[in-house]
Amino acid sequence: MTSSINPRPIHNAMSHTPFNFSRIGIIGAGMMGAGIAFEAAKAGIQVLLKDVTIEQAQQGKSYSERVCLKLIELGKMQAEQMAPLLANIHPVADYDTFHDLDMIVEAVFEDMDLKKTVIEASQSGLRPGAFFASNTTSLLISELAESSQDPTNFIGMHFFSPVDRMKLVEIIRGKETSPQTVEKATQLAHILGKTVIVVNDGPGFYTSRVFFNYLLEAISMLLEGIPAEMIEAEARQAGFGASPLAVLDEISLPLMLHVYDQLPSLSNSQRRAYRYLETLIAQGRSGRKTGKGFYNYGESKALWKDPTLPTSAPLIDEGTIAKRLLHVMALDSYRCLKEGILDSTSDGDTGSILGIGYPRHTGGVFQHIDQVGLPQFVQECEQFADKGEQWEIPDSLRERG
Repeated sequence: MTSSINPRPIHNAMSHTPFNFSRIGIIGAGMMGAGIAFEAAKAGIQVLLKDVTIEQAQQGKSYSERVCLKLIELGKMQAEQMAPLLANIHPVADYDTFHDLDMIVEAVFEDMDLKKTVIEASQSGLRPGAFFASNTTSLLISELAESSQDPTNFIGMHFFSPVDRMKLVEIIRGKETSPQTVEKATQLAHILGKTVIVVNDGPGFYTSRVFFNYLLEAISMLLEGIPAEMIEAEARQAGFGASPLAVLDEISLPLMLHVYDQLPSLSNSQRRAYRYLETLIAQGRSGRKTGKGFYNYGESKALWKDPTLPTSAPLIDEGTIAKRLLHVMALDSYRCLKEGILDSTSDGDTGSILGIGYPRHTGGVFQHIDQVGLPQFVQECEQFADKGEQWEIPDSLRERG
């Protein structure tokens, strides 16, 4: 089904010339890099998995062993397939073995300077015609590409965790990324069995940017005095892949602040959320890893009631919380379309469901707008205009509504 909002063509025509992937490099053997290594090794590709020490690189390979054992236990993999798969992963601790690579993907910590250092140190390992990919959640690809010898061969490949279970890869074109590099990255993602959306560069790209609005809206509602248990319950009832406050605890509150620090500017709503997260972190409530965040973690997981928040909840109709979460993501998806981050509504629908857990029954963010009806969607968004800048409605959407 095509959205009525803007069914424009998706991408430039490509030649679909097959590109050989026999040997690739992965930098960073944490959960993300290890997951990419597993998928590549499963596809029969030789993987050089690099980390700071050989022990860390070997731990990254051990992740593939654990996944294999789980799949065998579930009957989804034959026991004899495990050894050949693991033999395709080669842990390394330096770049000496990085030569004649068909591509390199870096999956190090989300820090611009660190990623630039890694790019500069490793890119000589690429063979002619190969490309370099950054696995990043939100950092500008065009800025990272400045550290590349050839920005036309530089691209973003945003995998989702856990890589072995998440089907989406968001491919991000930088300002100078060539169509040929987009084609090669798309081919690799397909070889790894992934569904692809191709988007253009901008802070947070598409999926992260829209998902940040989901998290922001939950914090905004909390600060308005809406109880946490209501926010979490309505998110689950609406069909979201994970409730927002639980997600914030999982990714950790300091990491969310780090993401905000990487953005070029913050709105007033984002600054309010930033200050509140800072307050929680100062109280030692940094998320699940520290045992407490929006939830307390012990023998059981239970929502924490912040005594500093407003005690009298505003009167809200049943379903309003879910509506705010659904609508705020759909509204920003429309902005992404008008700003040129998205090329098509279909990529927005696919990315929202497969990448960030938007309720499947909606068909995706743009199908959600169609189901609500554009005039009603605009009218309902206007009702939340006093809740923050995230509810500003583009004139073009008002005209359509």
